[in-house]
Amino acid sequence: MDIKTSPLVAMAREAKRPTPWWLAWPVGIAIIFGGLISGDLLGQAILGNPDKANPIYQFIDITGFGMIVLLLALWLRLKEGRAFSSIGLRGTNPVGKLAGGLAIGAAMMTVGVVVPWAMGQYELGASAHARLGMDAVLWLIPLFAVFILQGSTEELVLRGYMLQTGGLQMPGLAAIVGTSVLFSAMHRDFDPIPFINIVLYALFACFVALADGNLWRICGIHAGWNFFQGNVFGLPVSGNTEGTSLLNFGPAQGSNVAITGGNFGVEASLMGTAVLTISLVVAVWTYRTRARQRH
Repeated sequence: MDIKTSPLVAMAREAKRPTPWWLAWPVGIAIIFGGLISGDLLGQAILGNPDKANPIYQFIDITGFGMIVLLLALWLRLKEGRAFSSIGLRGTNPVGKLAGGLAIGAAMMTVGVVVPWAMGQYELGASAHARLGMDAVLWLIPLFAVFILQGSTEELVLRGYMLQTGGLQMPGLAAIVGTSVLFSAMHRDFDPIPFINIVLYALFACFVALADGNLWRICGIHAGWNFFQGNVFGLPVSGNTEGTSLLNFGPAQGSNVAITGGNFGVEASLMGTAVLTISLVVAVWTYRTRARQRH
């Protein structure tokens, strides 16, 4: 599979001092964990180390993921000698693609919650949050912006920088699968269902980004998926429970953890597997169609 024809991968050719993939990938991982650790310490110092149930706690992500963006921008400019926008932040109608992605991510998560709820696997009132319902509404807009930053940052590093460098220097399928497995491993849950589901999401994200030739839509999808999971439905996001939520869905009494995902969230459920598998098939078909059009 040759992914070099995708404008997303082609942007990496602008590097005056390109980094070999075997160094770029560890650098990408170091940027993520280094940025999160330093940014979280800074955020806690600024916000006074709030409790995780406090809505303010989620805003620590601003410094954590903001630090990742800063480190990535410095690496691209100072080491590789290319513009930050070459990471995949180009193309027409970015606002429309971002908004469309948000809607897609929200729809995917809604299916992942509503279907098990209709089956009696989820129920309202089964999760605890410090702010809930109308008490949470005023917090939802700023928290939505936090998830846009969080989701976009992960896409910039994985489906931007790491996929780009791999896509130019190795077989396309190896770059796609390699970055997807690394993305799942970085979530540090190696139980079969969550690990496979996060790989499925990452494969889906790769093909969406490659088909579009930029990251706008997949940034929106990532944010919509996480925001609706954590701050709308009240379920854990990759094992992290948010203190603020519009609704309080949770596993029903006697439910099957393989269907609900238990304490990890939809990403650890077979319903998540189904949603992500169907989405991946659509993304691969779209990529192949657009790749033929580019030739």
